[in-house]
Amino acid sequence: MFISSTQSIRAARLTRAITMLCMLLIAAVAHGDGISIRMDTQQVDVGEFVRLVVDVEGENGFESITEPKVDGLLFRRLPGQQTQTSISIVNGQSKKRMTSSATFELIATRAGSYSIPPFVAMIGGRAYKSNPIPLSVKPGNDAPVLEVSIEGVPSTVYLGQKCAIRLTISIKPFRSREFSYVMGEEDSWNIIQADLEQSELGPFKQELLRLRREGQRPAGERVLVAGEEYYRFRIEREYEPIQPGTPDFGVIRIDLHYPASLSRRRDVFGLGSQLQVASSRFVSATAALPNMTVHAVPAAGQPRGYAGAVGSFTIRATVAPTTAAVGDPMTLSLEIIDRDGQADLGALQAPDLSAEPAFSGSFKIPAERAAGRVDGSRKVFTQTLRPLHDRVHEIPAISLSSFDPTTQRFETVSTDPIRIEVHASEQVRLLDDSLAAIDASQQPKAKVGGLVANATAMEAASVGSTFRLAPWSVAVIAIPPVAASLLFIARTRAQAAARDPLRRRRLAAAARSKQRLDAASSASERQAALLDFITDRAGLPSGALTRSDARKVLASVGATDAIVSALDRALEASEHATYGGGSRDVDANGALAKEALRQLVAAKLDWPLAQQGGAR
Repeated sequence: MFISSTQSIRAARLTRAITMLCMLLIAAVAHGDGISIRMDTQQVDVGEFVRLVVDVEGENGFESITEPKVDGLLFRRLPGQQTQTSISIVNGQSKKRMTSSATFELIATRAGSYSIPPFVAMIGGRAYKSNPIPLSVKPGNDAPVLEVSIEGVPSTVYLGQKCAIRLTISIKPFRSREFSYVMGEEDSWNIIQADLEQSELGPFKQELLRLRREGQRPAGERVLVAGEEYYRFRIEREYEPIQPGTPDFGVIRIDLHYPASLSRRRDVFGLGSQLQVASSRFVSATAALPNMTVHAVPAAGQPRGYAGAVGSFTIRATVAPTTAAVGDPMTLSLEIIDRDGQADLGALQAPDLSAEPAFSGSFKIPAERAAGRVDGSRKVFTQTLRPLHDRVHEIPAISLSSFDPTTQRFETVSTDPIRIEVHASEQVRLLDDSLAAIDASQQPKAKVGGLVANATAMEAASVGSTFRLAPWSVAVIAIPPVAASLLFIARTRAQAAARDPLRRRRLAAAARSKQRLDAASSASERQAALLDFITDRAGLPSGALTRSDARKVLASVGATDAIVSALDRALEASEHATYGGGSRDVDANGALAKEALRQLVAAKLDWPLAQQGGAR
């Protein structure tokens, strides 16, 4: 019992000593300001990206952290930091400590053995230093892991020819011998798209962001380049050349974090594991000038009346009706077919009939060229003609001259003449809103029951008697129809609002776009204001149009070529400034954009009613 009691006393004393020692250690740790470094690995390749975490402990955090300067090593602090606060109670006193963690990127630019000097942290006005860390940097593989290029499709085009530009991204699949892992096509694309916001993508930005937003990706092709395996991804978009030479899209650069090492992570239930990237390195690749040459259509040998058409075409003409009186309207339809699919039909113009000698003196032709409508590989133009005399017996052949980029020659195609019958009329429509009588003064006049037949307009005005209404009778007669008209207008507007849920958006389109143009400070803002006006009026989703689409929409609602050209010039200037640099902004004051909007607002176009889910 005595021994047992003695042992119990000794055990109690030992427990108290251990407890006091732990409390002292806790107090020392709690009060120990300092700085330490954590790294995933201390052996990397040249160009490999490594994360380095600096932990700083102090009562009230730290004031600053200064990274060392080492020739051959680059440090970059990442935004944000993590902070943890702990409270300890020693001898009844509460002590607060803060541990803050800042993350740095370390990239080695040269092989060799390094000693990372101390980081310096200012804590409570005092400087604290971390311990040096050894780092071994091995030479990297000479084969690049990422390559980027741009090419034209086709590589040689002419102004006015339809073409595309293609972005090609080649990435070397990462391999890990430790885990017998080879990066697949899907993982390769996920690495590319993870850092798209930091990359410079030029005209491909919207398409790449759309693919990521919709969870899509281009098909990857496995290729061998100089014995090295790559996954090659291609992204294409339509392109309309605006000047001869090699197009300038600005800097096209892809940045990404390429895996350097892997680790295995078990799930929270311990039932399995999966591989994850343990460290990575920063990789960047910039595309050279695009492999593309744009030529101007040769000036030598251009046929008379050539209007800039590029491609190989067939032209057909129909007219309805084929029998008409002098001055009556006849609708001419021209169908221009793109034989080889190389033409930019959106920019294609109809032949200028007013410049055709065969039409001069025989037909009245509107001053503006016909508006066209693109339908697949053809474009259809409609034009109103009025025969000026009854000696016209046919619609003459209509010619279209174009430059064929395949043969690099000009060619002219023509329609067949169309037989028509034109007969004389007692009334000839000289203008759209006026009639003139032919030989009316020589027509016999007869008086039947007090009515004069075959009287001229001047004579009719003086024939018969007149009467006057009292003011009160005018009011009595006018009030019912006026009230009925107002009621009809109100009901019509209510029905229109029911049929057209987006009516308010359409009515406010002009004012909203004008306000945006006045406030625009960049070419992209001017472009968005013009395109959004068209989407608002047509009832299309915002951001749904490209420059080519806008031309097609305007053609479908009856816009003249002059209006389409004005819009195209403004959008062309905006695109050139956006992708070629602000110094090339030829419409910095927005004059072209404002004039295009003015013409669009002033024109009486056949905008469709907007339905639920799109335009009708």
